Amino acid sequence: MEPDLFTSDSTQFVIESSSSRETKMWGRRLGSLLEGGELLAFSGDLGTGKTCFIKGLARGLSLREENILSPTFTMIQEHRGRLPLYHIDLYRLENVVLDDLGLREYLFSDSIAAVEWFERLQGGTQIERLSVTISYTGANSRRIEFDAVGQRYSGLITRFRSRFS
Repeated sequence: MEPDLFTSDSTQFVIESSSSRETKMWGRRLGSLLEGGELLAFSGDLGTGKTCFIKGLARGLSLREENILSPTFTMIQEHRGRLPLYHIDLYRLENVVLDDLGLREYLFSDSIAAVEWFERLQGGTQIERLSVTISYTGANSRRIEFDAVGQRYSGLITRFRSRFS
């Protein structure tokens, strides 16, 4: 069953997912649209499905989802698929700056940067990105909210919405 879709304007797209399978499906769909150089900024409480979504994203980039693990202890995982994916987790850090861990090079490359706990990056609100916020709506259901920051990401949301809604 397809989840209910809600849209507002060209800078936002909101979906409801009723299972981890659907969450992965939406990640795969987004991954299939990426062209390289995108920054995806994930936020949400522990266990909401950020890594689950990124597993689907990886499938959309022709990667094996089994290789996508929560990078909480390694902080940065590099994967090679249709496009390179940098899976970054800032959970264990506070007040991260762009030059910490060489983040600037990961976030502004031709690869895809998927950053969990993006809100811990100082100055992150000034960076163009696609913000993906996942929140609980029930035991197995989630609200996934996509917010574009910058014209490039508004275009991505427009393509995402027109192709999959």
